Amino acid sequence: MAVHYILSLLFAPVLAVLAIAIIWKKRGKDRYPGIIKSFVLGALSIVITLIFMFIASKFGLDVFSNVRRIIFYSFVVMGIGSELGKYLILRYSSFPKHSFNGPLDGIVYSIIISMGFAFMGNVLYFTLPYYTEVDFLYAYTVVLGNLFFAVIMGFFVGMGKSRENKFVDSMTGLFGASFFHALYNFCFITHDIRLLVFLSIGAFVIVIMLYYKAFEMNEEYKRIKDE
Repeated sequence: MAVHYILSLLFAPVLAVLAIAIIWKKRGKDRYPGIIKSFVLGALSIVITLIFMFIASKFGLDVFSNVRRIIFYSFVVMGIGSELGKYLILRYSSFPKHSFNGPLDGIVYSIIISMGFAFMGNVLYFTLPYYTEVDFLYAYTVVLGNLFFAVIMGFFVGMGKSRENKFVDSMTGLFGASFFHALYNFCFITHDIRLLVFLSIGAFVIVIMLYYKAFEMNEEYKRIKDE
Protein backbone atom coordinates (compact mmCIF):
# COMPACT_ATOMS: atom_id res chain seq x y z
CA MET A 1 0.00 0.00 0.00
CA ALA A 2 2.74 2.46 0.98
CA VAL A 3 4.58 1.73 -2.25
CA HIS A 4 1.51 2.69 -4.27
CA TYR A 5 1.20 5.95 -2.36
CA ILE A 6 4.82 6.84 -3.05
CA LEU A 7 4.81 5.80 -6.71
CA SER A 8 1.59 7.60 -7.55
CA LEU A 9 2.85 10.76 -5.85
CA LEU A 10 6.18 10.64 -7.69
CA PHE A 11 4.64 9.82 -11.07
CA ALA A 12 3.81 13.42 -12.10
CA PRO A 13 7.03 15.14 -10.91
CA VAL A 14 9.15 12.38 -12.44
CA LEU A 15 7.42 12.85 -15.80
CA ALA A 16 7.91 16.61 -15.48
CA VAL A 17 11.61 16.22 -14.68
CA LEU A 18 12.10 13.84 -17.62
CA ALA A 19 10.29 16.23 -19.95
CA ILE A 20 12.34 19.22 -18.78
CA ALA A 21 15.60 17.24 -19.04
CA ILE A 22 14.78 16.20 -22.62
CA ILE A 23 13.78 19.74 -23.57
CA TRP A 24 16.95 21.24 -22.10
CA LYS A 25 19.11 18.65 -23.84
CA LYS A 26 17.43 19.03 -27.23
CA ARG A 27 16.69 22.76 -27.28
CA GLY A 28 18.77 24.34 -24.52
CA LYS A 29 17.86 25.77 -21.13
CA ASP A 30 16.98 29.18 -22.53
CA ARG A 31 14.36 27.93 -25.01
CA TYR A 32 11.56 27.69 -22.43
CA PRO A 33 12.11 30.32 -19.73
CA GLY A 34 10.09 29.87 -16.56
CA ILE A 35 9.33 26.22 -17.23
CA ILE A 36 10.05 25.15 -13.63
CA LYS A 37 7.90 28.03 -12.41
CA SER A 38 5.13 26.63 -14.62
CA PHE A 39 5.18 23.38 -12.62
CA VAL A 40 4.83 25.28 -9.35
CA LEU A 41 2.03 27.47 -10.72
CA GLY A 42 0.31 24.36 -12.04
CA ALA A 43 0.35 22.87 -8.56
CA LEU A 44 -1.14 26.07 -7.14
CA SER A 45 -3.83 26.20 -9.82
CA ILE A 46 -5.69 23.40 -8.06
CA VAL A 47 -7.04 26.09 -5.72
CA ILE A 48 -9.61 26.92 -8.39
CA THR A 49 -10.72 23.28 -8.47
CA LEU A 50 -11.10 23.31 -4.70
CA ILE A 51 -13.23 26.45 -4.93
CA PHE A 52 -15.51 24.77 -7.49
CA MET A 53 -15.75 21.70 -5.26
CA PHE A 54 -16.50 23.81 -2.18
CA ILE A 55 -19.33 25.68 -3.94
CA ALA A 56 -20.74 22.40 -5.26
CA SER A 57 -20.63 20.93 -1.76
CA LYS A 58 -22.38 23.96 -0.25
CA PHE A 59 -25.27 23.57 -2.68
CA GLY A 60 -25.40 19.77 -2.36
CA LEU A 61 -24.33 19.28 -5.96
CA ASP A 62 -21.81 16.60 -4.98
CA VAL A 63 -24.59 14.23 -3.97
CA PHE A 64 -25.07 12.00 -7.01
CA SER A 65 -28.77 11.21 -6.67
CA ASN A 66 -29.36 11.04 -10.42
CA VAL A 67 -27.53 11.03 -13.75
CA ARG A 68 -28.03 14.76 -14.28
CA ARG A 69 -26.19 15.51 -11.04
CA ILE A 70 -23.31 13.26 -12.12
CA ILE A 71 -23.10 14.91 -15.54
CA PHE A 72 -23.18 18.40 -14.03
CA TYR A 73 -20.53 17.60 -11.44
CA SER A 74 -18.30 15.87 -13.99
CA PHE A 75 -18.49 18.56 -16.66
CA VAL A 76 -18.76 21.78 -14.67
CA VAL A 77 -17.03 21.11 -11.35
CA MET A 78 -14.34 18.61 -12.34
CA GLY A 79 -14.05 19.43 -16.06
CA ILE A 80 -14.02 23.21 -16.23
CA GLY A 81 -13.02 23.54 -12.58
CA SER A 82 -9.84 21.52 -13.15
CA GLU A 83 -8.83 23.00 -16.50
CA LEU A 84 -9.63 26.66 -15.86
CA GLY A 85 -6.69 27.25 -13.52
CA LYS A 86 -4.26 25.51 -15.89
CA TYR A 87 -5.62 27.54 -18.80
CA LEU A 88 -5.16 30.86 -16.98
CA ILE A 89 -1.52 30.06 -16.27
CA LEU A 90 -0.84 28.90 -19.82
CA ARG A 91 -2.63 31.84 -21.43
CA TYR A 92 -1.42 34.66 -19.20
CA SER A 93 1.96 33.44 -17.91
CA SER A 94 3.42 31.28 -20.69
CA PHE A 95 1.65 32.56 -23.82
CA PRO A 96 3.01 36.15 -23.67
CA LYS A 97 6.65 34.98 -23.61
CA HIS A 98 8.67 35.97 -26.67
CA SER A 99 9.90 32.38 -27.06
CA PHE A 100 6.31 31.06 -27.23
CA ASN A 101 5.80 30.64 -30.98
CA GLY A 102 3.02 28.14 -31.59
CA PRO A 103 1.26 24.85 -30.77
CA LEU A 104 4.41 22.88 -29.92
CA ASP A 105 5.46 25.46 -27.35
CA GLY A 106 1.92 25.49 -26.02
CA ILE A 107 2.03 21.73 -25.57
CA VAL A 108 5.36 21.87 -23.73
CA TYR A 109 4.25 24.51 -21.23
CA SER A 110 0.81 22.94 -20.86
CA ILE A 111 2.28 19.53 -20.01
CA ILE A 112 4.53 20.95 -17.29
CA ILE A 113 1.67 22.97 -15.81
CA SER A 114 -0.57 19.90 -15.84
CA MET A 115 2.05 17.73 -14.17
CA GLY A 116 2.21 20.26 -11.32
CA PHE A 117 -1.58 20.13 -11.10
CA ALA A 118 -1.65 16.32 -11.13
CA PHE A 119 1.02 16.12 -8.43
CA MET A 120 -0.83 18.45 -6.07
CA GLY A 121 -4.10 16.73 -6.95
CA ASN A 122 -2.78 13.38 -5.77
CA VAL A 123 -1.35 14.93 -2.61
CA LEU A 124 -4.78 16.30 -1.74
CA TYR A 125 -6.50 13.10 -2.88
CA PHE A 126 -4.53 11.14 -0.28
CA THR A 127 -4.87 13.67 2.53
CA LEU A 128 -8.26 15.39 2.33
CA PRO A 129 -11.04 13.78 4.39
CA TYR A 130 -13.38 14.55 1.46
CA TYR A 131 -12.25 11.27 -0.10
CA THR A 132 -13.18 8.31 2.07
CA GLU A 133 -11.58 5.67 -0.18
CA VAL A 134 -8.40 5.75 -2.26
CA ASP A 135 -8.57 4.32 -5.79
CA PHE A 136 -5.02 3.75 -6.99
CA LEU A 137 -6.22 3.18 -10.55
CA TYR A 138 -7.43 6.78 -10.43
CA ALA A 139 -4.24 8.00 -8.73
CA TYR A 140 -2.06 6.58 -11.51
CA THR A 141 -4.26 7.27 -14.52
CA VAL A 142 -5.07 10.85 -13.50
CA VAL A 143 -1.44 11.76 -14.22
CA LEU A 144 -1.57 10.33 -17.74
CA GLY A 145 -5.02 11.82 -18.19
CA ASN A 146 -3.77 15.29 -17.34
CA LEU A 147 -0.92 14.80 -19.78
CA PHE A 148 -3.43 14.04 -22.56
CA PHE A 149 -5.64 17.00 -21.60
CA ALA A 150 -2.56 19.22 -21.61
CA VAL A 151 -1.72 18.37 -25.22
CA ILE A 152 -5.24 19.28 -26.33
CA MET A 153 -5.23 22.59 -24.49
CA GLY A 154 -1.64 23.46 -25.39
CA PHE A 155 -2.15 22.82 -29.09
CA PHE A 156 -5.17 25.10 -29.51
CA VAL A 157 -3.92 27.86 -27.20
CA GLY A 158 -0.63 27.76 -29.09
CA MET A 159 -2.51 28.10 -32.38
CA GLY A 160 -3.64 31.51 -31.24
CA LYS A 161 -0.08 32.82 -31.30
CA SER A 162 -0.12 33.14 -35.07
CA ARG A 163 -3.83 33.85 -35.63
CA GLU A 164 -5.91 36.96 -35.09
CA ASN A 165 -8.83 35.40 -33.24
CA LYS A 166 -6.96 34.20 -30.17
CA PHE A 167 -10.14 34.01 -28.10
CA VAL A 168 -11.69 31.27 -30.26
CA ASP A 169 -8.49 29.18 -30.20
CA SER A 170 -8.13 29.66 -26.44
CA MET A 171 -11.73 28.67 -25.74
CA THR A 172 -11.37 25.64 -28.02
CA GLY A 173 -8.36 24.56 -25.98
CA LEU A 174 -10.06 25.19 -22.64
CA PHE A 175 -13.35 23.47 -23.42
CA GLY A 176 -11.71 20.66 -25.39
CA ALA A 177 -9.50 19.78 -22.42
CA SER A 178 -12.45 20.28 -20.03
CA PHE A 179 -14.63 17.94 -22.09
CA PHE A 180 -12.14 15.07 -21.97
CA HIS A 181 -11.34 15.73 -18.30
CA ALA A 182 -15.07 15.61 -17.55
CA LEU A 183 -15.52 12.32 -19.40
CA TYR A 184 -12.57 10.90 -17.47
CA ASN A 185 -14.13 11.82 -14.12
CA PHE A 186 -17.54 10.60 -15.28
CA CYS A 187 -16.01 7.16 -15.86
CA PHE A 188 -14.77 6.95 -12.28
CA ILE A 189 -17.92 8.34 -10.69
CA THR A 190 -20.02 5.78 -12.56
CA HIS A 191 -17.35 3.05 -12.28
CA ASP A 192 -17.56 2.51 -16.04
CA ILE A 193 -14.15 1.00 -16.81
CA ARG A 194 -15.18 -0.02 -20.32
CA LEU A 195 -15.97 3.60 -21.20
CA LEU A 196 -12.64 4.61 -19.63
CA VAL A 197 -10.79 2.20 -21.94
CA PHE A 198 -12.51 3.57 -25.05
CA LEU A 199 -11.93 7.12 -23.85
CA SER A 200 -8.23 6.40 -23.31
CA ILE A 201 -7.82 4.94 -26.79
CA GLY A 202 -9.65 7.85 -28.43
CA ALA A 203 -7.75 10.47 -26.43
CA PHE A 204 -4.43 8.79 -27.21
CA VAL A 205 -5.12 8.87 -30.97
CA ILE A 206 -6.18 12.53 -30.82
CA VAL A 207 -3.13 13.51 -28.77
CA ILE A 208 -0.71 11.77 -31.16
CA MET A 209 -2.33 13.51 -34.15
CA LEU A 210 -2.16 16.91 -32.46
CA TYR A 211 1.45 16.42 -31.42
CA TYR A 212 2.60 15.53 -34.92
CA LYS A 213 0.63 18.43 -36.38
CA ALA A 214 2.26 20.76 -33.86
CA PHE A 215 5.69 19.34 -34.73
CA GLU A 216 5.09 19.90 -38.45
CA MET A 217 3.96 23.47 -37.83
CA ASN A 218 7.04 24.11 -35.71
CA GLU A 219 9.33 22.84 -38.47
CA GLU A 220 7.52 25.03 -40.99
CA TYR A 221 7.91 28.02 -38.68
CA LYS A 222 11.64 27.40 -38.38
CA ARG A 223 11.98 27.04 -42.15
CA ILE A 224 10.24 30.34 -42.78
CA LYS A 225 12.29 32.04 -40.08
CA ASP A 226 15.56 30.80 -41.62
CA GLU A 227 14.69 32.00 -45.13
